[in-house]
This record gives sequence, C-alpha cells and structure tokens, in this order.
Amino acid sequence: MRQRSQSEGAGFPLILAGIVAAFLFLATSAGAGENVQDRQALREVLREILKEEPSLVLDVLRANSEFVLDVAQQGSDLRRQRILLSQWEQDRKHPKSVRLENRPTLGSAGAPVTITAFTDFTCVYCREGEQTIKRLLLLYDGKIRVVYKNMPMKTHPGAVEAAEFMLAAQLQDIDKSWELFDTFFANRTKILSGEGQAFMRSAAENSGLNLKRLLADAKSAKVQKILAEDEEDARKLQFEGTPSFLVNNLVIRGALQENLFRQAVDMALDDASGK
Repeated sequence: MRQRSQSEGAGFPLILAGIVAAFLFLATSAGAGENVQDRQALREVLREILKEEPSLVLDVLRANSEFVLDVAQQGSDLRRQRILLSQWEQDRKHPKSVRLENRPTLGSAGAPVTITAFTDFTCVYCREGEQTIKRLLLLYDGKIRVVYKNMPMKTHPGAVEAAEFMLAAQLQDIDKSWELFDTFFANRTKILSGEGQAFMRSAAENSGLNLKRLLADAKSAKVQKILAEDEEDARKLQFEGTPSFLVNNLVIRGALQENLFRQAVDMALDDASGK
C-alpha cells in the first residue's frame, strides 16, 4: 500500500475539504441556474483528483457519513414518493369495495375519507401505523374515519385470539373495547409470549368486560364471519402483510411516513370534493 509522506498528510485535510465542498456545490446547485461551464470545470477537477487518489472517495464518505446518509435517505424518500404518487393516480381510477359493517370504527361516520386499516396486534409495524393514524384523526378532525379490519398472522401466538377478543369486546361495550385495543397494542410482546392467553384474559377483565361472555362471543359465528370476510378482502386486495391500508381507493402497503400518508388523505379529499 502506498504511504503518504508527511507533506502529503499535511495537505490531505485541505484536499478532503475541497472535495467535500465541491460535492456540496454540485449537490445543491443542480437546477439553480449556476454557470454550466463552471460546473463542467469543477467536474473535470474532481475527475483528475479522484484519478490520482481514488481512495479519497471512501475518505470523503467516511468523513461525511451523516451527510451521505441524509442524502441517501432523502433520495429513497423521494423515490418512494414518486412511486406512490404514480400508483395512487392509477388507484383513484379504480373503486375498491371492502366490507366495513360491524368493524371497530373511529372518527366521524359522515367523513368524506375512510381509512381502512388491516392490522395485527402482534405486528410491531402495526403499532407504528396506529400512532400515525391517531395523529391523522386529530389533524383531519371530522374529515376522516378509520375502520379496522383484522389480518392476524396465524403463525404468531395469540394473534388470532387477540383479534377475536377485540371483536367480541365491541359486541359487549364499545368504550371498554377501545381500552382493550390500546392495551393489546401496548403489550404485543406479552401476547406473543407463552403467557399470552392469560394476559389477554386479565386485560379484558381489567377493562371491565364480562370475561365469560367475551370468551363465548370470541368464538361466535358472528365474529368468525367477520374474520373470514376480512381475510377474503385482504386477499382480494393482494395484501400480504400488515399494516395495509385503503384511503378511500388509494392503496398503502406497510407503515408509511406521516407526510406521505397525509398526501394520500389529501388526494382522497380532493377526489371526494370533485377536484
């Protein structure tokens, strides 16, 4: 390996700083009207420097790792945004129908936008999605309602039973069922543990629900029909994991950053108002 001399070492930080400044200039000047000849000349200088010192690229990346990661994340976010917007333009042309009767629902019944959430109490990403949904309900007060459909991972211990408990709780007491809903999402690891059954029963009783009735309703034909319909609707929409959402007719697969989720809601509001 070629070793830098002491004089080279002394000048290296200046070279590195110059390269960083050049990269920053090129990254921030695109489309801003800067002189094209200046940009081309700067590229030629960079090309010559990197030809003599190719290892400087890695040095620059290491020295500016946070900046590089930020740029990469921004690029990834913009790419996903473009893909989603393109997909949603197609989605809005094709109405989608899912069964929403007797499902847990939050928000205004007459809201122009319905967010249908396919969820699983044992899914960590569903918990993240639920936090986003709660913020959206506050932000779009009166403009959206959220309807929950169950898509429990059958290989996860307690997932199906948690979904059954929530639907059964809704049949018994709406307010107490939402307390159970929050408890389940806040304690997914307990549901997944070997003590999951005992935890869910205890949580139901602590919410003030009648456990005997809850256990009977959980296995009732009504609850099992809802679960079967939710599974069928998820399959029809080609949802393979949770969380998944419909925002009126716009499809979201996976947890989504709030700013992108808001774009879907805004697009759905525009469609609902005929814009």
